[in-house]
Amino acid sequence: MTGVILPSASFASLDLYDTAIDDAHGGGAGTLPYAAVLKTPKVFDGTNIELFDFGTISGDATFEFIIGGDPVAGGQNGYIGRADANPLNSLRYEQWNDTGQLGFTQSGVADNTFTALDAASPAADTHVTYRWTQTGGTMDLFINGVATDSIAGATFDMPTGPGHLGNVAEAGNEGMIGTISRVTTFNTALADADITAHADAWLAVPEPSSVLLSGIAALALLRRRR
Repeated sequence: MTGVILPSASFASLDLYDTAIDDAHGGGAGTLPYAAVLKTPKVFDGTNIELFDFGTISGDATFEFIIGGDPVAGGQNGYIGRADANPLNSLRYEQWNDTGQLGFTQSGVADNTFTALDAASPAADTHVTYRWTQTGGTMDLFINGVATDSIAGATFDMPTGPGHLGNVAEAGNEGMIGTISRVTTFNTALADADITAHADAWLAVPEPSSVLLSGIAALALLRRRR
């Protein structure tokens, strides 16, 4: 699928995304509780990692990221993350070997690469969702809430428990360059509508009238100061 709009991060709202996630989580007893969440942006320079616990994940799962970076400046590939319990499995910001595309890997088995145009490793901050369905070994990819690509018949396990983001290992040579602003993991395969709703919350922008009024107010304030 083509034509997915990638907005500037300045026109997206991490706060609104957090609110949507927290409301559905409901302290763990809501309609859509998450397994783990990251709310502090982490910056990666191609060598570092950030510790992260993916939560208890078994079977079907959905991982949402707000992520952007520079696949060209990075190495031959770039990790999003992997867990200590099943380290052969990893999600990739850039799939090996310099593909410039998102993907996922089980080492020694397969490097799975999404090939759709809009499955390119995002430069601008983007809501990226990996949805894994154990039956059939299917990984669906959503970009800004839009179903973008899918790979079936894969052998893979989503990361579970403690692990890290950004590289194969500390000072490793398979790190991403960029920022992971948010991570939300679910121990279930979310419906398309839920993924879209989460992306829409992040992509939400002020109504044109609100922007205009804010601009007028700011202009009036500047004139008064003169």
